[in-house]
Amino acid sequence: MNQKLRNPLLVSAAWAALSLGGLTGCVVHEEAPAPVAVTGTPAPADGDVVVQDAPPPDQVDVQPAQPGPTYVWVGGYWGWGSGRYYWHRGYWNRPPYGYHAWVGGRWVYGPRGHVWVRGYWRR
Repeated sequence: MNQKLRNPLLVSAAWAALSLGGLTGCVVHEEAPAPVAVTGTPAPADGDVVVQDAPPPDQVDVQPAQPGPTYVWVGGYWGWGSGRYYWHRGYWNRPPYGYHAWVGGRWVYGPRGHVWVRGYWRR
């Protein structure tokens, strides 16, 4: 087979394999939110999620087997979208380098309503 023809075929096959790898439905997430330091009750800023109704009680997520010793469980939480609460399931994630614990996000009641405070990685 011609060398010029073989390389484009290998490149196409590699791209196809990488593209299909993202469609497996795995519950492990490699993306991690940027670390955020949270102290006290936050004041809502422009773009913050503020809801008048309290979120429902947390659901219990069934934790699948830990995929490896360096993975940390990121618990589920109530998100807000399209005018209603929705449950975002928990998942296993590897912390960014230098971090070891996940502090989950939470809804905090303030003067304007319930404000979402993002979770963050802790050292």
